Amino acid sequence: MISSNNRVRVYWDILVFICIFWASLESPLRIVISYDQNLLLTGIYFFIDSVFALDIIWNCVTPEYKDGKWVVIRSEVIRDYLKSWFVIDLIAAIPFEYATLKIFGLQQSQYPYLYLILGVTRILKVFRISDILHRINLAFQPTPGILRLVLFAFWVTLVAHWCAVGWLFMDDLQDYQTGRSEYIRALYWTVTTIATVGYGDITPSTDLQRIYTIFVMMLGAGVYATVIGNIASILGNLDLAKAAQMKKMAQVDSFLKARNIPTDMRKRVRDYYMYIIDRGWGEDESLLLNDLPLSLRKEVKIQLHRSLLEKVPFLKGADPALVASLVFSLKPTIFLKGDTVFRKGEKGDSLYILSEGSVDILGSDDKTVLINLQEGQFFGELALVTDEPRSATVRAMSTCEIYTLSKSDFDHSLERFSEFRSAIEESVSNLKK
Repeated sequence: MISSNNRVRVYWDILVFICIFWASLESPLRIVISYDQNLLLTGIYFFIDSVFALDIIWNCVTPEYKDGKWVVIRSEVIRDYLKSWFVIDLIAAIPFEYATLKIFGLQQSQYPYLYLILGVTRILKVFRISDILHRINLAFQPTPGILRLVLFAFWVTLVAHWCAVGWLFMDDLQDYQTGRSEYIRALYWTVTTIATVGYGDITPSTDLQRIYTIFVMMLGAGVYATVIGNIASILGNLDLAKAAQMKKMAQVDSFLKARNIPTDMRKRVRDYYMYIIDRGWGEDESLLLNDLPLSLRKEVKIQLHRSLLEKVPFLKGADPALVASLVFSLKPTIFLKGDTVFRKGEKGDSLYILSEGSVDILGSDDKTVLINLQEGQFFGELALVTDEPRSATVRAMSTCEIYTLSKSDFDHSLERFSEFRSAIEESVSNLKK
């Protein structure tokens, strides 16, 4: 069996999706619009039929996603496929028009209704769209709601197109009088009717057209309600965390304004919220990941903090147990430009590891810059080792992402991991110099 992670499967699904979309648009259109079935069009349909035929084989040798898990045993995959989609895929893959022409010598111009039925068989593949898009979604994992948006746009396009073809079919025009302009007029009528706009510049003139219009108007009422409801739902769910944080920011800003908090402080509060929203810090990762098993949670946390782990020198090539211990113990925090991380004389209760931004360690006057620290460096360890108050003031010189390690976790790491102890001892000796 081909692996479920194989990208070839994904690209094949995209190709099948394109073929289904083309067939669903062109197959009905050829019945109402007079144009030659030239060599190019014949070649396109030969290619599409070949893809549909190969898709049958492909579905027998690739895993199937069923009931929340991948089925990888070939016999089970084939058995499930034969019971479900095989018949539809087989009918869609057989080139009935070509077979009818070669075996019986029947031309489309002579038997349009027959070719309508033969063309519809290829459109049956459209019922596979949901499964195809679901597999593509599993592979690429786009923003939640994107799959629904694509599927919704696909069906709206097809419904509008099919209704326009139906309107042309109701028309009294001869084949040679029906072309691109007439199709555009029919599509225009369909969209205005389905969208419940109904300008009335194109109206039915026969009983059959009036009956068809009633059907399309009833369909349009449902489609219009579905369009509004789905788009509102999709857009509202594209980024729930961001929407929640934006709402919270507005509430906090309104509260501060009502309490006459100075404008510059309110701006700093808004800057903080905008930073965590843009950086994706809107959720507590511990709460979000709490349901995952321990081993998977550890892997996810290491991936989340990979950039930090790659910046800190003593963590490069460190004992995996040390890395795992730190990613579970480190607590993320944000400091804006100008914020004081801690002041001289305060009791030391945490080690700080700088993930992003820069900080200045200040002298006794809180103005002189003794040293500037950049990403990947750590500070605050001297007070933890000597149990003395903080020996200097540290101030953020830009917006900083800093991870803190509490004193208890710090002491635990010193006891268990020699490389961590060596790094801290070396840093402390440099500070004392």
